[in-house]
Amino acid sequence: VLAGLCVVGFVGAAATSGADSGSSDRSGDSGLALLTGEPPDPDGAFPGSVPAPRRGTAVGADRPDETAQSSRPNVVVVLTDDQADYDLRWMPQTREALGDGGMEFTDAISPHPLCCPARAELITGQYAQNSGVRHNNGPHGGYAALDPVETIGKWFQDAGYQTGFVGKYLNGYHANDGRNSGWTLWDPLVQGVYEYFDFAFFNDGQGVAAYKNYYVTNAVEERTNAAVRTFSRDDKPFFLYSFHLAPHYRFTKQGHPVPPPAEGRDRKAYADAEPPSMSKPSFNMATQGSRPTYLRGRAQREVGEVRGTFLARIRSLRAVDRSVASLVATLKETGEWDNTWLFFTSDNGYSLGEHRFVGKNVISEEAFQVPLLVHGPGVVPGSMSTLPVSTVDLPATFADIAGVTPLRDIDGSSLAPALVGQASPFRDTTLVQTGKSYGDGWAYRGVRTSRYTYAVQGSGGDVLLYDRALDPYEMVNRAEDPTYAAIRTRLEARRQQLIGCASWTCNPVFGLLPEPTAPVAP
Repeated sequence: VLAGLCVVGFVGAAATSGADSGSSDRSGDSGLALLTGEPPDPDGAFPGSVPAPRRGTAVGADRPDETAQSSRPNVVVVLTDDQADYDLRWMPQTREALGDGGMEFTDAISPHPLCCPARAELITGQYAQNSGVRHNNGPHGGYAALDPVETIGKWFQDAGYQTGFVGKYLNGYHANDGRNSGWTLWDPLVQGVYEYFDFAFFNDGQGVAAYKNYYVTNAVEERTNAAVRTFSRDDKPFFLYSFHLAPHYRFTKQGHPVPPPAEGRDRKAYADAEPPSMSKPSFNMATQGSRPTYLRGRAQREVGEVRGTFLARIRSLRAVDRSVASLVATLKETGEWDNTWLFFTSDNGYSLGEHRFVGKNVISEEAFQVPLLVHGPGVVPGSMSTLPVSTVDLPATFADIAGVTPLRDIDGSSLAPALVGQASPFRDTTLVQTGKSYGDGWAYRGVRTSRYTYAVQGSGGDVLLYDRALDPYEMVNRAEDPTYAAIRTRLEARRQQLIGCASWTCNPVFGLLPEPTAPVAP
């Protein structure tokens, strides 16, 4: 079912529906991963593992000839901007087509939860220490920090695919930056990117296509469908990114952020909906001295403001929901549906009043957690996976299911085996980090396991340690708790290894962690 099925990147702990399953990370590991200085044995050193292609090596045999091209699967990716995982509740058509009709990953995260670094992960398959994009702006941020050569479009184009990009690209990209290499169709937003009703597309280099008083989601929908129809006329398969703006806030002409506007028909929708964030004990919680620096001293959020922002966000997603249904209809109309992998996700999650904070780019589950739905050949309808997957894994997955060779050393691990119900190894610890617009571009860098989230600010600022099994809302920082001393030591060892990782070294297996233990009395 999957062309050239293989795991891109090294993983080494058996997992099917989850890794570090359950609420505890038990037994005493040494803090060292199952990694030496060499890549994994290509014959598979771990039971159930499959080979990982290296940069510059072919997946499977030679590139398929033209006769085989039409049987290779299409890959289409729909991305929203700042969508919290629970916002999916208000997208019934997307859930029906891709959730009921495909697989939902219930522990999908954006490990660098900010627009530009997350999108760079999708373009390069690399963490920020390797792609160079650590923030939206500043010396290590935005489009200027990205090397646009040999990004994912080029991988697919070199493998004989038609390639297309439609919608919001990396922050700071403008029309005069020109076409990025590797894209058959190049159509990112280039003006009014956050305007919603007054914007322009690159228009594949044929002079910008400007829109006035037109809803941006509808424009992305139409241009995406047009790309599918154009690509379907050729025997070659296609790879297509369709990146939406919603539910990101809008910037006014004066540069002020305001809630996103809805399309006219949606302005009164969901009037009785309540923000899930308001039912959490962390909503407007009292600040504490042990809290991270960015959470201290914040005023309580106005309940009416939070509710209004929430309604604006889910109303803006109604148009995205319709656009997904329209895309599915177009794929069926063109005869491409049965041979297409369709992915739906967001670049990062969003906090809406938890810990008195609204936004992203923070070390929290609200910022990390994103929706991830997948429909494709061989996926069991209505299936679910609890694998701890991340945005960085998606380019590895796209390449894997298409039998495409990445042209960069990519840091993720393919989800292809899980998508068709195959047991496969998977890492037990994921690198998580946030950026800043000045200095070295780093804010917090840490790791996340099935139970713990651990991060350190800079080279010696705040230290965060949350035990999500006992504290799912991350209200108590355990960093200075002596019962967690051994756990902190081991998590720090993992952090030190992963903040400098690249390629297969980003996916080791460290082993299980001890339970919290009271210190021994002298």
